[in-house]
Amino acid sequence: MKAVKNEVKEEIKAKWLYWNNIKSKKNKVLLVILLLSLIGLKIFTTVLTFDWLASLFN
Repeated sequence: MKAVKNEVKEEIKAKWLYWNNIKSKKNKVLLVILLLSLIGLKIFTTVLTFDWLASLFN
């Protein structure tokens, strides 16, 4: 369990270092928009899937 926790911490540190090394604000904004759009797409497709499954039982 401790090894997994250390691995996660190292991964977070690596991502944070990558984020801090990006100098362009434009690129940072694009990454944030990409992340938010991926999350929105996942939520949207999940809702559609559940609506489709619910309509099968009605």
